[in-house]
Amino acid sequence: MNRELGDAGRADPLDGRVDELRERLPARTELLGGCDDPRPLSALAALARDLGHPLTRVEGAGHEPWLERPDVVRACLRRFVRDVPAA
Repeated sequence: MNRELGDAGRADPLDGRVDELRERLPARTELLGGCDDPRPLSALAALARDLGHPLTRVEGAGHEPWLERPDVVRACLRRFVRDVPAA
């Protein structure tokens, strides 16, 4: 499955669609990734930088940080919601 996804990603690379993705995301977006994810966190960091959105790295979590470190993810989500600017 990973090979097929990799082939599909190379056929339609995200790099050429960053502007489209940026337009579709809410203005207030934050990316979240596990530091121990087998996929390189540097790729997610580059995407966050290209999109102009922050990246929160979850220590001790891999591919599914919400399952591996639910306490940390919960705290990140609470911070994100708490910090919503007043309308």
